[in-house]
Amino acid sequence: MYEHANATINRGLSRGARLTLGVTTALCGAAMFLVAPPMTEPRAMWFHAFSVFCFLITAACFTSGRIRQFIGSVIGCAIFLLGVAYLVEQLLGGPLLSESRGSSSVASAAKYFLFIGLPGAAYTYKARFGLRKTP
Repeated sequence: MYEHANATINRGLSRGARLTLGVTTALCGAAMFLVAPPMTEPRAMWFHAFSVFCFLITAACFTSGRIRQFIGSVIGCAIFLLGVAYLVEQLLGGPLLSESRGSSSVASAAKYFLFIGLPGAAYTYKARFGLRKTP
C-alpha cells in the first residue's frame, strides 16, 4: 500500500490542476506587479518579490522534468528560508500566542515552519534542484 501511495503522490498534479494553478498564479503575479507602488517606496520591493514568486509557481506549472524540479526546488528553498526567518523573528521579539489567527506569534511561526517550511525543504532535498537523475 505504501508503494502505491508513494507512486500516486510522485505523479504530481493533474493537467487540469496545473493549468488552473498556473493561470491563477500568473494573474496574481501580474496584478501584484501592476498595483505595486513606485520603486522609490521601500514596500515596493515586497510587491515585486511576491510577483516573482507567483511567476515561479506559474513556470513550475507549465514546465516538466528537470526544469520543473529546479523551479520547484527554488520555491521550496524560498518558503523554507522564509519560515526560518519568520520563526527567528518571532522568537526574538514576538508574543508566544496571538489574540487572533491573523496576528503574528511564535505559535503561528512554528506552524508555518512545520507545515510549509519543512515540506518545502523536503521537496528540495528530494528533487535536488533537478541536477541528479532520480532512481
